[in-house]
Amino acid sequence: MRAAIALLALALCAAAHAQSMYKWVDEKGVTHFSSDPPPDGRAQKIEVKPQSPSPEAQPKPLRLEDVRKRALELRDERLAKEKREEDAKREAENQKQRCLRAQNQLESLRRSRRVYSMNERGERVYMEDKDRAAELERAQDAVSAACR
Repeated sequence: MRAAIALLALALCAAAHAQSMYKWVDEKGVTHFSSDPPPDGRAQKIEVKPQSPSPEAQPKPLRLEDVRKRALELRDERLAKEKREEDAKREAENQKQRCLRAQNQLESLRRSRRVYSMNERGERVYMEDKDRAAELERAQDAVSAACR
């Protein structure tokens, strides 16, 4: 049985070793590589020499503890990435809300003729024109900062 397997392996290696490749350039200047020659027969024959893998390239056997460790690392990386994405999404939504509040405040200052606030006794305290101009400028700065 072993002899039959060895013979089969040798036959496959010989067949792979005997395979040829063809290289040609078509009329558009594109280089092609193929196991079949082009129809016009103008091709350069290239011998393919299979290389045996080096001992260093052989994969190490997997240990169950290494697989588990790698699976935990991948899970932690995925969870950290999801958290970063969720935090970024939440921050973008907060930024949008800050922008809307700043825009509403600015629009309110621009629209109103008389702007007032309530003092600690519940009385209306009206803003003077010079204070209103400063407040408009502050509100415009807030909109510029919040709505980037």
